[in-house]
Amino acid sequence: MVTHRNTVACIRMHKKQKKSDIRYCSLLPLFLINFISLFVSCRGLINDFFYAEAFSRSRWSSFCWGPRRIKQALLQKGVNETDAEKAMKLVFEQDDSGSSQELNLGMSKSLLESLFTKASKQWLQGRDVPHETRKSRIIRWLQYRGFNWAVTSYIVKRLESKHPPQVY
Repeated sequence: MVTHRNTVACIRMHKKQKKSDIRYCSLLPLFLINFISLFVSCRGLINDFFYAEAFSRSRWSSFCWGPRRIKQALLQKGVNETDAEKAMKLVFEQDDSGSSQELNLGMSKSLLESLFTKASKQWLQGRDVPHETRKSRIIRWLQYRGFNWAVTSYIVKRLESKHPPQVY
């Protein structure tokens, strides 16, 4: 039985021209593989840039991943660096007439606000811990997700100004 997964795997193997792995595609004739590959590529469905853009948007919205972590994942998936860079720029530096500070951080104003909201939720989870512990946790949280130090320090400063440490 030929499944969708087998078909896609065969097309990928054929596209990469790995002749040693062609034995797994014996269920599909060669002309059919070539036809499907041509059809899908003509429709723009086999395109590293579009894949990188969709992947970047997905990882940002679902997991709050930053540019560095998304780029690392794209490179591991075999997307070339230029396509990954262009997709990241498109996703993270959207035109929303932000100030020059947001442009220096490499993220649009709307994405920074969204990140600040998510970071605020993380910040408020540690109400019972000392201020320095909270601060180190949010720094680790942002760095793990792939945000550079400029974005991390900007978010931490905003969090500290919005939620000043309580004096007992």
